[in-house]
Amino acid sequence: MAVNLTAVTKDGRMIDYSNAFTSAEWSTQRFDAPGKLTFSGVEDTGIALPEGTAVTFTDGGSTFKGYIFTAERDRYGTVSYTAYDQLRYLKANASYSWEAVTLEQIITDIASDFLLTVGDLAPTGYTFPSLIKENETCLDIIFDALSQVIHNTGKIWLFYDDAGKLVLREASALQTSGVIGDGSMMTDYTYKRDIDSETYNRVKLVKPNKESGRTDVYMYEDTDSIRKWGLLQYYDKVENNLNAAQIEQNAQAYLKYYNRVLQSLTIEAMGVPGIRAGSIIPVLIRDVQELTVNRVLLVDKCSHSYEGNYHTMTLDVKSFSQLGGET
Repeated sequence: MAVNLTAVTKDGRMIDYSNAFTSAEWSTQRFDAPGKLTFSGVEDTGIALPEGTAVTFTDGGSTFKGYIFTAERDRYGTVSYTAYDQLRYLKANASYSWEAVTLEQIITDIASDFLLTVGDLAPTGYTFPSLIKENETCLDIIFDALSQVIHNTGKIWLFYDDAGKLVLREASALQTSGVIGDGSMMTDYTYKRDIDSETYNRVKLVKPNKESGRTDVYMYEDTDSIRKWGLLQYYDKVENNLNAAQIEQNAQAYLKYYNRVLQSLTIEAMGVPGIRAGSIIPVLIRDVQELTVNRVLLVDKCSHSYEGNYHTMTLDVKSFSQLGGET
């Protein structure tokens, strides 16, 4: 496997760091975080790659492009760098107000304001009647809107930086074919079931009513799971510009999504170039009841580690019900 790391400083110097780095880790998350590359190497003097340096890392299957934000040097000459892709610049706070806007337009507007490069933005088919955001991070604005689009379309959408371009894609575009699990790439795993963190069997949404001076309440619940688990309530205030039908639609979508046992799986495996957060992977683990046959799962977090000739990865998967189905 060919692993290459090159850098271009702000003054135009190109540095091939492929033979200089001793270890590297490339991590991605499906929500709320930029792609991150950390790498280290031994340097004779000083720090070779200053802040803002553009770096490109390839592992034969995918490419990371980002910019150095931190550099640390120890007494033995080992320098450790941390680089982030374009999503890092979306951590800035801003305020926006849109009418009849799509997620694609939201991304385009924000990217234009922050001088970011945009690639293919697939149309989701969903339009927000209006969206008002005050003093929030642009990352939160986009991912909150993305979450609403997922709930309202019933499809899983991904927003990420693909080799230097911001893209919006349906998760099906990142489906892989090779099975990971028993006798195939996997070296270890941890499986967990819980209703402790992201499980709700009652959804209660409230909206201030200026005309009556009271609060309108929209509530949906599942009595069967309440009997089994006790009452687990999701509560939130909704925007004033949503009508009753839209609020009810959101409440029902939230209940459908959160009313389940959350299953999570962490897989340690040999590295497979091209897999990232948002990838759909077939998994087979016979000691896990839900995975005794090939089942396609959505990667929530992914971390690739490179050291010498060794390439390994850690995959985190949540909520098997998101995709369902068997292969």
